[in-house]
Amino acid sequence: MDEPTIGAAALGPLKELSRLFELSPQMLCVAGTDGRFRHVNPGFGKTLGFSREELLSRPFMDFVHPDDRKATLAEIRKLAEGVPAIQFENRYRCKDGTFRWLAWTVAAVRESGLLYATAVDVTEHRRTEILFRQLLESAPDAMIIADANGKIMLANKLAEQNFGYRQEELLGREIEFLIPGRFRDRHRNYVGQFRAAPRRRPMGSGIEVWALRKDGSEFPAEVSLGPLETESGLLVLAALRDITDRKRMEQSLREKDAQLLAAQKIQERLLPEASPRVPGFDIFGACYPAEFAAGDYFDYIPLEDDGLGVVVADVAGHGIGSALVTAMTRARLRSLAEIGSGIDEILARANRILFEETEPDIFVTVLFARLDPRNRALTYASAGHPTAIVLDRRGELKASLPSLSPPLGILPDAIFPTSGPIGLEPGDIVLLFTDGLAEAADVSGLAFGETRILEVVRRHRDGTAREIAEALRLAIVDFSGERKSADDITLVVIKA
Repeated sequence: MDEPTIGAAALGPLKELSRLFELSPQMLCVAGTDGRFRHVNPGFGKTLGFSREELLSRPFMDFVHPDDRKATLAEIRKLAEGVPAIQFENRYRCKDGTFRWLAWTVAAVRESGLLYATAVDVTEHRRTEILFRQLLESAPDAMIIADANGKIMLANKLAEQNFGYRQEELLGREIEFLIPGRFRDRHRNYVGQFRAAPRRRPMGSGIEVWALRKDGSEFPAEVSLGPLETESGLLVLAALRDITDRKRMEQSLREKDAQLLAAQKIQERLLPEASPRVPGFDIFGACYPAEFAAGDYFDYIPLEDDGLGVVVADVAGHGIGSALVTAMTRARLRSLAEIGSGIDEILARANRILFEETEPDIFVTVLFARLDPRNRALTYASAGHPTAIVLDRRGELKASLPSLSPPLGILPDAIFPTSGPIGLEPGDIVLLFTDGLAEAADVSGLAFGETRILEVVRRHRDGTAREIAEALRLAIVDFSGERKSADDITLVVIKA
């Protein structure tokens, strides 16, 4: 086949420009109403990789991507309906099987029945646009791009979901319609200030707004802004994050903090303000909570015949729930002690009350000791509590005070027998404590243990009760690496 040339009938008034047609780097072509090319310039073949003969031998729709053929035919049909020129984009197949995006401008010359077209390869632009769109859709926040006047130009799927609008409903609208009416005047002022001095404002910089959904509901949002200078003017990229859940959580935390603070204040008043003055004895107690409010507590209770009740207790768990049970246990033990019963009967009655008034998973370990200053003797009853210890003045283990009964609140008819008396000589040390002391762990998870407790008490046995207690606290801090204790620690030191 001879290479076609541009004849007068084909090009009409463009005859003088035939040389320019051939030399133009743009893709230029002439097509007939039969759907075939009449002429294509070298730029066309260079872009697609086909020879001129290959392009002229087949209908031009054969080169259009199958998914774009319907839309392309619809555009060409507009020319037949009298539209003088059209512009559209479609994908054209290359010789190597790939497709490139072409932006077309097509005009019809009625006298000749021919279509004159130019095409520009916009593949890279399209790829960049697709990549930008993918990045926009992958963003974790609702993304909106608006012009300098606040008109929405682009929005991602999250923006559609957050506001309840389809994208076509958002485009071209002023962004103010997404803001409740009572805030719009303030927003206009803010837009004016931003337009006068555009700058990047990251998320978390304090810009919080109320946003308006299509259904009329509102939600709190945090906004970041990024200005983008383009050839067509200033664009603003806004990232919007629904912070409803965060606000709800912050409110919940504030309420919890208030409750914990109240529980802490209540518990501080439950603990003894000072050590009791008992002739011949030095007594000191301390409570180190793992949280605001501990499940541990200690108390000194006056008993009949000038006796002193020393109580160390541990409610299951720690925090506000345990603190409330702690307060209830303390009140019950004190009120029952006023009746004048023995410590075994006091614990039995308290146990029945706790069993009836608390949940099944709530229990309390208690060591209730009676110190008799006149006889210098100690008797006790222990309900599931860690074993207390008595050391003599030389630091030797004189006695252990193991548990003899289950914790309070488990078995309604449990009995709590007393043990003793244990005579206390000058220099003897009694240490009552909760399990948080022995179970305090280092970074590897190794527990402090009873052996270390005994070593610390022995080293400081010549000190006061307060000094012994403080030595234990410091030993725990040093052993655990100053980590926050996983459990409450409570102890009472009685030194004869």
